Amino acid sequence: MGGLPAAFNGDCLRADDFIKEVKGFLWLNQDVAGYNSPIKKVAFTLTLMHGPQIAGWKRDIGNFLDTLDPIHNNIPDVWNQFLHEFAEQYQDSQKENRARAQLENCCMKFPEIDDYISRFEELCRNAGYTEGNNEVFHLFIKGLPTNVMEAVFISPIPADYQGLKDKAIEVTQSRMLVKGILETRGRSNPGGFNQGGSNFQ
Repeated sequence: MGGLPAAFNGDCLRADDFIKEVKGFLWLNQDVAGYNSPIKKVAFTLTLMHGPQIAGWKRDIGNFLDTLDPIHNNIPDVWNQFLHEFAEQYQDSQKENRARAQLENCCMKFPEIDDYISRFEELCRNAGYTEGNNEVFHLFIKGLPTNVMEAVFISPIPADYQGLKDKAIEVTQSRMLVKGILETRGRSNPGGFNQGGSNFQ
């Protein structure tokens, strides 16, 4: 079931995505005969790896598989060791540093709060931050537009990241609602005068 993961050619920037795709495919097909075998998981993954940059490493892993007994050595540690070796060889060593630098410049473009949260949380995961980290709280605030930021800090002030996120969504939605009402009012009364009387108090 499902489409095969895209082939991996040794590009470190795609290493994590490749393994996630492979794991997803294997999980989806775990009830298919053979897809729960640790040795076959490794062999299957190797069939998706191509190119001169990985030929030597792929050959070494294949030679290792040849030494295993398909009955007595077909244990979870085979797959776990393969994942460890893959990470050591191809994982992007600068991923966390690059994500942290991008977080410093991650800003919300009003009113796209959902897009901002999605980008922000993906960068936090890549940077190795957890939701309870104080830096996550402050970085999220830093990326908000000034008018949203000011409204978020009107009492009651959120005590944690989840509360902060919820309030930022609520503030953005409220401001969009007000903006829509004002625009509708402007179209229905373009002259700026109240119907049936003066606009001046």
